[in-house]
Amino acid sequence: MLDSKKCLEIYEFCQQQYKKLEKKNGLYSPKHDKIVMELAAKEFQMSDAIINKAFDLAAQTLSKNNRAKSEKIIRNKLIGKMI
Repeated sequence: MLDSKKCLEIYEFCQQQYKKLEKKNGLYSPKHDKIVMELAAKEFQMSDAIINKAFDLAAQTLSKNNRAKSEKIIRNKLIGKMI
């Protein structure tokens, strides 16, 4: 089961990978999405589906709230749920 901190950790890892790829290629490409998710799945030893769900949940929450609130919101959404 994922917790709020793990979701944010996955999100931050992915963001770092996006920045590396953008710097290397000079711009964002939709191809980066698959590469980043595969790298995260390998790094965290989780399936692509779980990585995608964790990333999306953190991204949606962070877009609306600051980090402290985000952890609480993610934790509340994950209570009793297996991702």
